[in-house]
Amino acid sequence: MPDIEIPEDVKDRHEKQVGLTIAILAILLAVVSALGNEQDNEKIVKQIEASNGFAWYQSKRIRAGMNELTLDQLKIDAAGSPTERQVEAMKKLEARLAAKNAEYKEENGKILKDAEASKKASEMADARGNRFDQSEIFLQIAVVFCSITLLTKVRTFFFVGLLLAGLGTGIGAWALLS
Repeated sequence: MPDIEIPEDVKDRHEKQVGLTIAILAILLAVVSALGNEQDNEKIVKQIEASNGFAWYQSKRIRAGMNELTLDQLKIDAAGSPTERQVEAMKKLEARLAAKNAEYKEENGKILKDAEASKKASEMADARGNRFDQSEIFLQIAVVFCSITLLTKVRTFFFVGLLLAGLGTGIGAWALLS
């Protein structure tokens, strides 16, 4: 059986198709990579916000604890024989510390809620970032398979590349929409 020659324009058309596909995959790869980097940055920012929030929450709890110790000490001191001026000063201090503790309690609820929300946002950004990374891997492999098509002229590599590109694009879309 004689070799069947493929006209040059058909060869060029297939090579152009593969080349154009590689270019489109490179664009998709760049977009997915940028989105993944953005999610990684978002994760870090939210982790820092959560850490700061939990630290602020804890510092206010420590201050409230110190105030409680002072209030207990005031009760002990009042059981002795303080002067009227001392009793008056202790009552003012007790009122001020009690008010401050009530303020801390109110603030701490919001601080803790915000810190937990930042932690959850960080976890979500991490999950999205991981999916973008997976998408990026599939798209990179797809580019390689399509490039092998140009070197070997075996179209099977092209179709495998398209399949991998579809998988990578699907994972990237899932990451984007989640």
